[in-house]
Amino acid sequence: MQYAVSVLPVVPLRSLPSDKEEMISQLIFGELVVVLEKQKKWSFIENCRDNYRGWVFNSMLYQLTEEAALQLNSSDPPVLATLLLPVADVRNKYTFFIPAGSLLHHYKPASNSFHINDFHFNCLDEPLFYKKEEIREKISQTALKFLNIPYLWGGKNPFGMDCSGLTQTILSMYGIILPRDACQQVETGITINFISEAKPGELAFFDNDEGEISHTGIIISNQQILHASGQVRIDRIDHQGIYNSAIKQYTHKLRVIKNVVD
Repeated sequence: MQYAVSVLPVVPLRSLPSDKEEMISQLIFGELVVVLEKQKKWSFIENCRDNYRGWVFNSMLYQLTEEAALQLNSSDPPVLATLLLPVADVRNKYTFFIPAGSLLHHYKPASNSFHINDFHFNCLDEPLFYKKEEIREKISQTALKFLNIPYLWGGKNPFGMDCSGLTQTILSMYGIILPRDACQQVETGITINFISEAKPGELAFFDNDEGEISHTGIIISNQQILHASGQVRIDRIDHQGIYNSAIKQYTHKLRVIKNVVD
C-alpha cells in the first residue's frame, strides 16, 4: 500500500483527475493519505483522518514508505489552533504559513519545532493548541477568529470554507475528528431534543425541501450559531432554525442538534 502526506499549507482535492474539475475538499498541512490509484499526474487518495476520497495532483504530495506512514499515523500529533502560523522549512530555507487544523507531527515544545520524515520545521511564533475539555468555555472566543472568512465550496482553511469544512476544522482543533460532509457529520454524536438544552460546541444540522441535510453550524452561546453561509457569520438560532436579523427572515430549517463533545 502506498502512502503520502501533505507538506503544503492547502492542497485541493478534486472529484476527477483534472484542474478543471470540482474541488470537493482540501488536504491541510500534515494530513496523511493512502494512495488508492496512481496515474502519471494524478493520484486517487483517501484521507486517513476522515476517510474522504478524491483526486490530488501528484506533485502536491510527499510520498512515504509504509513504515514512515504508520509512524506518523500513530504519533497523535497536536492540531494547530492558531489561524495562521509562520513556519520555516529548515532544509529548503524558506518561510510559509500553515493554517488552523494543520498537524504538527513530532512537535517538540522545547525547541518549538516539528518534523515530517526528512522535513524539519521551526515555528516562528508560539503555536496555540486546545484540549477537548476546553471547548465549552473557549468555543465563543474561537468563533470570533473565523468570522468573515468567505464561503468556498470544498474549502476548509482561513481563506475559504464551506459549512462542514468549518465545523470539521474547528472541532479538530479540540481533538474531535468529524467526517467531511454535513450529511456524514449528522450521523455522529448524541441527539439533543430541544434547542434550549444545547450547549456550546454542539452541532446543529439543517435540511432542504427534500429533507436532505444540507447545512451545519456550531452552537456557540445563548442560542447563537457560527456557520458558513456566504461568509462565516454568527446568527440567532431557535427551534425553527437560523434567523438572519439583517434580512429579517429564517434562512435554514433546523433538523437536529448533536452532541459530539461528550
